[in-house]
Amino acid sequence: MEAETIVLGKAYECKPVGLQSCVIGEVVRKMERCVVLNVIRYDGIDHEDIEERCGRVVAKYNEIYQPALVECFFS
Repeated sequence: MEAETIVLGKAYECKPVGLQSCVIGEVVRKMERCVVLNVIRYDGIDHEDIEERCGRVVAKYNEIYQPALVECFFS
């Protein structure tokens, strides 16, 4: 996605740097070539890496695929 279309506070599906699978995360910071996200959902295969990073990951703009819906079905 283009940097201009990414919105702080919104959730996106992306492939973070150094992880094996995609995650859904909320954008907390935009930088020149990448964003920092708080991870909301992830594949268990990346559990240790996400724990080591305190739930924050970095993704390049070209590795952000689409906005994600993170509504709770049981609220």
